[in-house]
Amino acid sequence: MIRALVYCGFQHQPTLSLPSAGIQGVAVQLASFGSLRLLWSEVAWPFPPDSMQQSAVEFHGVVHHIFKQTAVIPFRLLSVFDDQAAMAAFVEENQASFTEDLERLKDFVQMECVVYPAPQQKPGTHPDSNPDTSSGKAYLEQKAMALRSSAGFTRAAQDAIAHLSNDVRVRETKNGTRIFVLIKRGQEKDFHNAASAAPVPEQLSRRISGPWPAAEFLSDRVKAPQITTAGAK
Repeated sequence: MIRALVYCGFQHQPTLSLPSAGIQGVAVQLASFGSLRLLWSEVAWPFPPDSMQQSAVEFHGVVHHIFKQTAVIPFRLLSVFDDQAAMAAFVEENQASFTEDLERLKDFVQMECVVYPAPQQKPGTHPDSNPDTSSGKAYLEQKAMALRSSAGFTRAAQDAIAHLSNDVRVRETKNGTRIFVLIKRGQEKDFHNAASAAPVPEQLSRRISGPWPAAEFLSDRVKAPQITTAGAK
């Protein structure tokens, strides 16, 4: 079966370079909805299970080809519509929200700082990496210490990058704390330097990444648009 796969949406700019090939080497096509542009491809569906990882890499390659030049709204990874008509109906219904977000975020990118327990400080271990099996109390105390350290570092990191951040979102996960920061495009190196300067407690490790499309800062309607076409999957 043939399906319509959408990579990303962006605002029209005549000077943008467009990728020629997408996942599975198929042609990337351009769809226009007013000032909104979408990149999409006709793909064979379903995807072979053994090609999913490669297809994901190729999908992100298309998105980042555009993102390197301008703001984008990435679509859900490897999601498809029944056909071009179903895709067009979905986009036309959500066009205003997509355009508003692209205009609001046109000068920004997303950076990320992840804070997680250092390998030798995972709950239930001593700093020398010998498991602490003495009691559940020791485990809970170590876990509480890691949480306090993470909360303190999160505040310190936010203070360190406050002069660059236009918005911040913090999300707690089972593996640590993720700090998403919206900054002006072109300030990525300044952000990395500022975030790296914040001292990390010995119980924690830090990972800084970006720039990425500002997906965490999209409006709720664009993050989770109301899909009314039966073909959207």
